[in-house]
Amino acid sequence: MSRKVNISVDNLPDTLRGQIHGVESAIDNESLALFTDNKDVRISIENAAHGLRAYSNTFNHYDLWGRFVRSGHKKLPLEEAPKKTIITRKISEKIDGILYDGELKITPAVVSTRKDGEDVEYLVWPSDREEKVERALIRLASKGKIVKINFKSGIQYAVVFSMNELAQELKTVGQSMPYPQIKESLEALQGSKLSFKYSATDTKNTNIDDSFYESNMNFLSSLHFSGKKGQGGNVKCVACLNAFVHNMIDNLEYKGYYFNSAQELKRGLSRWMMLRLYHLWRYAAPGKTYHFRLLSIMEKYGSIYSTDNITENKLKALRRDMTTTMKDLIEKGAISEYSITNVKDDKTGNIIDYTYEMHPSDQFCDEILTLNKHNKRIEIQGGKRIVENAVLIDEDKLVEIVDK
Repeated sequence: MSRKVNISVDNLPDTLRGQIHGVESAIDNESLALFTDNKDVRISIENAAHGLRAYSNTFNHYDLWGRFVRSGHKKLPLEEAPKKTIITRKISEKIDGILYDGELKITPAVVSTRKDGEDVEYLVWPSDREEKVERALIRLASKGKIVKINFKSGIQYAVVFSMNELAQELKTVGQSMPYPQIKESLEALQGSKLSFKYSATDTKNTNIDDSFYESNMNFLSSLHFSGKKGQGGNVKCVACLNAFVHNMIDNLEYKGYYFNSAQELKRGLSRWMMLRLYHLWRYAAPGKTYHFRLLSIMEKYGSIYSTDNITENKLKALRRDMTTTMKDLIEKGAISEYSITNVKDDKTGNIIDYTYEMHPSDQFCDEILTLNKHNKRIEIQGGKRIVENAVLIDEDKLVEIVDK
């Protein structure tokens, strides 16, 4: 496990020093200590196909929303911008008994790139490339490269790293990028806006009123670089996380997963599905299955929209994509097998969708068991979960025991 970063105001970039009162590392801060606690989640060599696996965190519901652009424009010169640049997606997820329902909007960033000796401005939508960088960034945070910065305007959590460190995390899972691309991806994450409004319904307790949320923020709150000219990978970076992610860290609204297992997969849909299994299939065990509808999952992923007209050829193409992903998951050792059932239109008898049933592998069941135990321990330490089977003793009984 990497040693947690220990940083002071003095070695932060100049753009930050005058704005802050102090810095706490994961060594000193309880919320960050829990977020970076990964000492008990290493799979033994006997139970892992690839030796010890890298641990990271994924955020409840936030990481399952279609926050990234899967098709269409991803980078365009500013003068070629379409009339409509904001992408709207539905939010529909049920996690731990809470139903999230609403919509989110993605606004692209404006990024300047040097071309033929001139600065050219581009619209950049956060896509697969930015998702890879964001996952690697949170991996670094989970390893301890995260601090609490006490700004004059308020508190923020930030990931502190060098370009070399971020590039190495990407390289370990076969996602090598040159430094200019990594920097542009970080700038796209900082410049892209994410706005959402949704309701949260507790399906387990009907006595609790629905909660409503509406926010507008950037993927990354702010971004800072420091170094010397020509330094390249030694450039130091500070990426401040947005308020939504900050709150999820404080409220323990995250779960662990094995970074290498998910991110080593070459295809975006396969990586997303693997992360989804780690996140939602928390009761994976021999004999238990996981079901989903093809069109629903593709809409959640972001490759189609609810308003799209799904032709027969489009449906076949989506099925081919999912078939390749299922093969990836079998090869990776996440599932042992799967089956497909046709969903037909009652009137025409035509196939309009498919239902998938997945069976977990023994390896995946072992990993989930280990991750669940770790998550339970984190929740107990953080006060979110009451220790099970605890014996409650009233005050009179306690006095009697003490007197003896």
